[in-house]
Amino acid sequence: MLSFAKLITFFAGAVAAQTCSFSEQGAIKIGEKTPVSVTFNGAAPFSQIFQKDGATFAAPHFKSINVPANGKLTVTSLDGKQSAVYLGGEKVENVRAGWTSGKGVVVSYEASSYAAQDAPIFVLDEVSFGKRSPLSESLCGSDNSKPAPCYATSEPTKYKSGKSVARLLIGGESLCTGWLIGSEGHLITNNHCVGSADEAKDVQVELGAECKTCEDPKNQEQLACPGEIVATDATFVATSELADFTLIKLNIKAGVDIKKYGYLQVRPDGPKLGEEIHILGHAQGWPKRFAIVVDSGKPGVVTNTSIPSCQPDEFGYQLDTQGGNSGSPIIASKENVVVGIHNCGGCPDGDNGGIKINKVVDILKAANAVPKDAIAGDKPAC
Repeated sequence: MLSFAKLITFFAGAVAAQTCSFSEQGAIKIGEKTPVSVTFNGAAPFSQIFQKDGATFAAPHFKSINVPANGKLTVTSLDGKQSAVYLGGEKVENVRAGWTSGKGVVVSYEASSYAAQDAPIFVLDEVSFGKRSPLSESLCGSDNSKPAPCYATSEPTKYKSGKSVARLLIGGESLCTGWLIGSEGHLITNNHCVGSADEAKDVQVELGAECKTCEDPKNQEQLACPGEIVATDATFVATSELADFTLIKLNIKAGVDIKKYGYLQVRPDGPKLGEEIHILGHAQGWPKRFAIVVDSGKPGVVTNTSIPSCQPDEFGYQLDTQGGNSGSPIIASKENVVVGIHNCGGCPDGDNGGIKINKVVDILKAANAVPKDAIAGDKPAC
């Protein structure tokens, strides 16, 4: 019962405006971590609200959770519409509960009987509160990208591929895009989004984050039209700062059917000059969007196979992207295979830039870390 919960309110200070460089298109910082110190031993029922005026979401981080067999730990949005539940017997360390919309979150514990435990039932050490961030655009003229449902009927193959594209909330603070590669639950994003094993331990992977209709006004609202958070942490596999990619293996949440989202495959020889491409991602952390055509109305193509961009040797295109698109798959439209990873904004003065997927494949092959069914031709993609 929220009306009986203890209330803790955090007051927001002034936030200085941030500016981005003209070309780099990194993760969007949309959250700020607030330290807390709550240790609960289970001697009585527990319910406490953590909130911050003006916050757009709340995502509590637990140093440890150890729920007795007869207990239940719940993290719930203030409106009661979103929740994460940890049932009796669950024991985890350093885990962030799924984000909930609104200015606060309720952490509660209930059990059939209460007794102080030798080890804490949970230790809550921090809550990340969302904030509105300035738009970071790299549009090549008008924004010709459209929400995913606009293409559900007209572009069924592209729409199906989009099911494998995830909205990422990293460390409770930053937004990027990632995508499932291969058939065993691996995901790729940029190194500048997830660059270390520690960061991989605190990444929320949300699939199916799209609105139901093309006209829904929430299509341009950050973190709107929530999907399914399929994982809140992952195992670090490989990374490269120069090739700006990171491969992780998701620690799938209990009860999640990851197979229904399919997976993408890569073409090992990378992008080809003039071939038609499209980009699927979560610009600004909005519900999923597709960038398929350019200002002329024609399909986007690879305009250059070697340009200096955020890295010395990338490939170029004029498809519209924004902050939050980092990590998005760049797909060859004819073959429906990934040929690059978006990582850099250059428009409107030049091309947007992406990492050539052949560079990623070469690094993974050398490390014997290519996921099963990741290469086109190994097995048909789902």
